[in-house]
Amino acid sequence: MPVALTVPVTATLVRMRGTDEGPPRCIALAGKVGQQASCTIYENRPGPCRDFAPFAALGIGDEGCARARRRHGLTPLGE
Repeated sequence: MPVALTVPVTATLVRMRGTDEGPPRCIALAGKVGQQASCTIYENRPGPCRDFAPFAALGIGDEGCARARRRHGLTPLGE
């Protein structure tokens, strides 16, 4: 992960820049949520992003995905 995209949390842990701001917005996110958004580092995204809604591409969300979609005025996947 490029250092310019991260913020150190501990000596061995980082988080994506922008995710600790209000409202949170990852520096790697391009576009507008709810219209057209994409990850600019998708192939190299960190583990937490890979673990989040692993079946979303199949139209299957999980509770974390549903909460995030509701925050942005979107219906949960599968509804």
